[in-house]
Amino acid sequence: MEYLILGLLLLAPMTGYELQRFIKQNLALICSSSAGSVQTALTKLEKEGRIAAAETVEGRRRKKTFSITPAGRQAFAAWVARPMQAGKVKNMELARLFFLGLAQPAQRAAAIRDYIRQMEETQAVLAAIREQFRKAQAGPLPPGQNWDEVFRFQGCTIEYGIAAAEFERQWYSGLLKELEEEE
Repeated sequence: MEYLILGLLLLAPMTGYELQRFIKQNLALICSSSAGSVQTALTKLEKEGRIAAAETVEGRRRKKTFSITPAGRQAFAAWVARPMQAGKVKNMELARLFFLGLAQPAQRAAAIRDYIRQMEETQAVLAAIREQFRKAQAGPLPPGQNWDEVFRFQGCTIEYGIAAAEFERQWYSGLLKELEEEE
């Protein structure tokens, strides 16, 4: 969560609420969007000197806007430059598939049908995020970033998610078809 927040703050200063809302709307399939996890990460990053907060008052409300510090930029740069690790990507639902032979046949089919439904929902969520992403690309952008490169890899992440959900939907649909033919 900490590096995700650092990356978002590299793009623009944000309040805790804005960070949580952005994560919930755009990155909930990657990580938790709970207020507690965001706040915990913000507290840790501020304590480590990787982010700084500026308080302002709007009407009767106090607003705390976070920005990344040079130490935060350095930590983020080191993290993002590390090679990606395939061993870190886990799908715990594969454990359920592994043991599905121990369930009753009707339970197996129901579990797979529900997973297919979830993959369809995931694809729909990601398609909506892709549309929001395209609108953001067209909008006014703050200076200081190579937005073409930023958007390139953000777009790749969205397309990967859509393709992965489609693969899983098709693969589980094939398995469901096999099970139904066996009945």
